Amino acid sequence: MACFTKINYLYFKGEFCMKKKFLAMFLVVVMGGIMLAGCGTKEADTTKKANGELDKVNLQLKWLPQSQFMGYYVAASKGYYKDEGIDINILPGGSDIIAEQNVSNGAADIGVTWVSSLMTYQAQGYDLQEIAQTFQKSGLLLVSKKATGINSPKDLAGKKVANWFGGNEYEVLALLEKYKLDKEKDLKLVQQDYTMDQLQEGTVDASSAMTYNEFGLLLEKGISKDDLNVINMNDEGVAMLEDCLFVNSAWASKNEDLVARFLRASIKGWKEACADPEAAGKIVYDLDKSVSLEHQVYMAKEVAKLVAPEGFDAAKIGQIDMNAVKQTGDFLKLYNKDLAKTPVVDETTFTSKYLDKAAK
Repeated sequence: MACFTKINYLYFKGEFCMKKKFLAMFLVVVMGGIMLAGCGTKEADTTKKANGELDKVNLQLKWLPQSQFMGYYVAASKGYYKDEGIDINILPGGSDIIAEQNVSNGAADIGVTWVSSLMTYQAQGYDLQEIAQTFQKSGLLLVSKKATGINSPKDLAGKKVANWFGGNEYEVLALLEKYKLDKEKDLKLVQQDYTMDQLQEGTVDASSAMTYNEFGLLLEKGISKDDLNVINMNDEGVAMLEDCLFVNSAWASKNEDLVARFLRASIKGWKEACADPEAAGKIVYDLDKSVSLEHQVYMAKEVAKLVAPEGFDAAKIGQIDMNAVKQTGDFLKLYNKDLAKTPVVDETTFTSKYLDKAAK
């Protein structure tokens, strides 16, 4: 059984006499200084602690424990965080947990979210900053049964198309715009649940699916790939960036070395997970036996394709492609009418300085 660093799912006395007195006073001052240093507010981290004490870091996930986050679990399992002087606490997400809010209010130190969601909170005034981009490609698909006749995006006209919304719909809206389809008049967008039952039962014509999760669930239910049509957002040129790591800017600026150490351990975990997704999937499954071992391994293999796509240099895992970030911001502003202001894409909101420090 793998040995994990701490992981939490739901959620630190005439001349001789004078010399003796001087020595005693010296010791009192020194010991008092040590005691004072150990009390009060925690000082900003500047380097790995020399006394072997571990720095606690709370990592807030976007969703429940699954292979979507395998890099962090592998790093914890292999002791990579501990090697960097970190006591990692991995907090599960969920539909009622907002990673951006937890990082902003200090309930978590570092979070995982989609870039479009992060931008929405940044535009509302949250002092949040991306520090690494784990997914280099979008994992979002639109899936339909061949019998519905959706052979290309233009065939979505007149159909019921399902999505989870909550920020997950922007790539779909960009796709519709590309093919000049009005989301109000030309088709019907409906709320999607967290299963693929609606598509399987025929109550919708096309469903949203992540390559690493829902698409796999369809296949596991016995539906053949040959009976499905798939629209890939990357192929259509409307992809938006998904999983990234972000921090509260003020906290990170006071803990630069800690952030760099966290990234170094995390990237090491991601590299190993992508190199051996079967082993990574098993590590994740052993955490809480979610769904099935086969599904976690399937998910791990598909996630690896997004983190380190074909032709991508695995040494660059986590790098931030600012052009892709800008594309995500452009789409977000175009389709999120409630956005407070245009997303800012610069060093204040997206920075590689911690990743660069981690690589040194």
